[in-house]
Amino acid sequence: MNDTSTVLLLISDPVQTNYLKTLIQNFGFKVHSAQGYDDGYKIINKEKPDIALLDSALQGMHWRDAALKIKEVCRDISILLLTPFSGKDESSNPHIDGVIKTPLDYVELRDKITRYLKKGNPCHKSADKSGSVEGGLDTDCIGDLILGQSKRIAEVKNIIRRVAEPDITVLLRGESGTGKELAAQALYRCSQRRTKPFVKVLCAAIPEGLLESELFGHEKGAFTGAHRKKPGKFEFANGGTIFLDEIGDIPQSLQAKLLQVLQDGEFSRIGGMEVHVDVRVIAATNKNLERAVVAGAFREDLFYRLNVVSITMPSLRERKDDIPALAEFFLHKYCHLYNKDYSPLSQETMDRFMAYKWQGNVRELENAVKRIIVLGSEKVELSGHSDGHATEVNMADTLHADRDKESVDASFKPCSLKDIAQGAVRKAEEETIRKALVACKWNRKKVAENLSISYKTLFYKMRQYNLLE
Repeated sequence: MNDTSTVLLLISDPVQTNYLKTLIQNFGFKVHSAQGYDDGYKIINKEKPDIALLDSALQGMHWRDAALKIKEVCRDISILLLTPFSGKDESSNPHIDGVIKTPLDYVELRDKITRYLKKGNPCHKSADKSGSVEGGLDTDCIGDLILGQSKRIAEVKNIIRRVAEPDITVLLRGESGTGKELAAQALYRCSQRRTKPFVKVLCAAIPEGLLESELFGHEKGAFTGAHRKKPGKFEFANGGTIFLDEIGDIPQSLQAKLLQVLQDGEFSRIGGMEVHVDVRVIAATNKNLERAVVAGAFREDLFYRLNVVSITMPSLRERKDDIPALAEFFLHKYCHLYNKDYSPLSQETMDRFMAYKWQGNVRELENAVKRIIVLGSEKVELSGHSDGHATEVNMADTLHADRDKESVDASFKPCSLKDIAQGAVRKAEEETIRKALVACKWNRKKVAENLSISYKTLFYKMRQYNLLE
């Protein structure tokens, strides 16, 4: 379902390769790399990239011969030559589509990659599913990303179709696990900016002291440790879309700067350099921002700038008709991923799923199906069941209740002790983190210190176990 364009790096220096890989991924493209021609040709044959960045100093073959051979492998691939020179010899070569002079300028790099992406490239392995021509919108992607046919989710899809194309700010609201990020992806992929970068920032996962640099960048020497100029996420997203997840956790010290970007499209890097950008902002939150405005924790003017169009993702409790289709989708997905034999869920398990409250929403349902597949048994623990008690379902016992004990034992399915051990570890982790959060009154920084883990790791674990507020 991913139509992201692909870039191949043919560069011998691993340090430069890693730097460029990170940079281009932030532009919103998929990146492969090779440090030699032979490996590069294999990647071209297999992955069919849209663009190859060819280092003029790559050992083993002159770049002219390499460019010719690359074009023979895939005629319509665009080749950009990385070179310290900019003479006629490089730019006039018939097999070179463009020249990028080193040392690199990231704006030039992004613009040239975008410019030389070729629509209708027969080597592109993932053409637009709708078959739409340039300028058309791929609205089919909404159904690929947001599953379900219930009335509530159908309303969400209709709103996305109406607001995707106009360049307006959208605020996605709803509980954790309801699919706000998928809605953001759908808005992006149905917009006119879908060929430009899509940059995601998880605001709550970045410590307050680093968030300004991550969003807006810094100049060399702006603070201790700033050894070189670093562009921020807004610059990476220039011309495209930035997704600010958990926007309710952005500190007040940065809210005025974010407001300036929304109003004027400009900001200053840490250290003073003024930057102008053209970015569409999509934000998401699971918090009540109106209440935060009243409490003085969130700027009222910023709230109204973000809340141009508001889309509320329904909880799974509000769209229970979609549970069977979602469960079936996850069942197929993870049976394939984990190389397990597909077997449909029993009616009793599905009845339990329909009766359950799903406080963790779609993400919790996905994890429940995943556990069933990994453990090879329809025994699931649902701690928030509608009757207020933990529920355990062992469908093997139900299906074979009329058999004797030996028959039930004979029906045992082989499973991995490693998977069982990992499940036990996850359960212990979840319980420990939950207790620590309660003991520390949900002070995440204090919890991270008490558990001897980083703040980012704690946030990842909380999201994994549906422990976010």
